[in-house]
Amino acid sequence: MENHLFYRWPVQSGKRPLPTLPAQMPVKRQGMGRGGLILTLCVVLAVTLLAGTVLVTVALLMNWGAVGVTAPTAPSSGSSSGAQLSDWTQEDLPWGEPDPGVTMTLAPANTQTMTANAIYEQTLPSVVYVIAETERGFNAGTGVVVTRSGYMISNYHIIDKSVDIQVMLLTDQSRYYDAQVIGFDEEYDLAVLKFEAEGLVPAILGDSDRLAVGDLVYAIGNPMGYLYGSMTEGIVSALDRENVMDGGGMGMIQVSAPLNQGNSGGALVDAHGQVVGMTSAKITGVEEDTVIEGLGLAIPTSDLLPFVNRILATGASWRPSMGVTCWATTQQGRAGIQIQSVEKNGPAAEGGLRSQDFIISANGQPVPTVTALRRLLYRVGVGGVLTCTVWRDGEELELFLSLADAWKE
Repeated sequence: MENHLFYRWPVQSGKRPLPTLPAQMPVKRQGMGRGGLILTLCVVLAVTLLAGTVLVTVALLMNWGAVGVTAPTAPSSGSSSGAQLSDWTQEDLPWGEPDPGVTMTLAPANTQTMTANAIYEQTLPSVVYVIAETERGFNAGTGVVVTRSGYMISNYHIIDKSVDIQVMLLTDQSRYYDAQVIGFDEEYDLAVLKFEAEGLVPAILGDSDRLAVGDLVYAIGNPMGYLYGSMTEGIVSALDRENVMDGGGMGMIQVSAPLNQGNSGGALVDAHGQVVGMTSAKITGVEEDTVIEGLGLAIPTSDLLPFVNRILATGASWRPSMGVTCWATTQQGRAGIQIQSVEKNGPAAEGGLRSQDFIISANGQPVPTVTALRRLLYRVGVGGVLTCTVWRDGEELELFLSLADAWKE
């Protein structure tokens, strides 16, 4: 392979368009947290990729060029006179306040298969166009409304370096609404926003754990930033893909549905009409003069939810932590997690976990990969108890770990 690029969207730059004309949008992504620092993850995994002559390159798609049609500017909230880009900090985002009284849950499983038309009609009112003003122009993408009161989720890289954010309902393209940032997790490219509008229809969030390879899925978003409300079809190509952008994090859903710039933050919907993921990136490149396509990536809804709820409650994200470094391996034919080191006075040490212990399962579930273990940590949450079945010196032990927040240590 000569070139293998991991693209995280969206976008291009230029003037804010009227709702009926093409948008122009840029993209950039860096830093982390609301004035925070990038800290060590609770589970650390180093991976070396050696595959003959295969060369893998990880890159962001940064497109600051004007694309599409320049149109008259739409009404602005007037907050665009914010900090110069060189002086910009995450405090310059248009901040709102969290609400501990709001909690998102997954809908019960729906066994009824819906037609593509019915899925589109049901989901479109919950999908919005997002445009974020920066000094260089505008970032544009997609968002998904999750409450009637106007809370929505999208990708952080859409709002990065912005001083003003507005959204447009795809079912009513006559006006923009000012949006505020409630919180975000830059590393996992998640942002929670809020805007005020009447008659909002929240998306039906489904359990992404029920997905299987081969399941039919649909992506709904705003490709190119002006093809509003486009729907594409594909299948689940793979599950639990490691996030090759950051070398860790959530296991992502790989899909064959076509995804393009502007699809960032959009809805991935299953055949039952439930939103099971947020479209966030794609892999593309060239191998022996053949263009690689059909490799879209979405963040699973079930994995997003703990972070969304944490942000809704506190305005900040978290990292539930065991306090170990480890890797996935097998022992005696069983897949599990090998502990390399244990942080002094951390949850693992206090729970009795030792270096060289081999975790077979956690909370009664197998943990064949670090992603699987990390997923359990995030769903248990800070202060929650993780029950680990450990193989040590020829016998099984059961240990109890009370998780801490790695970002507050």
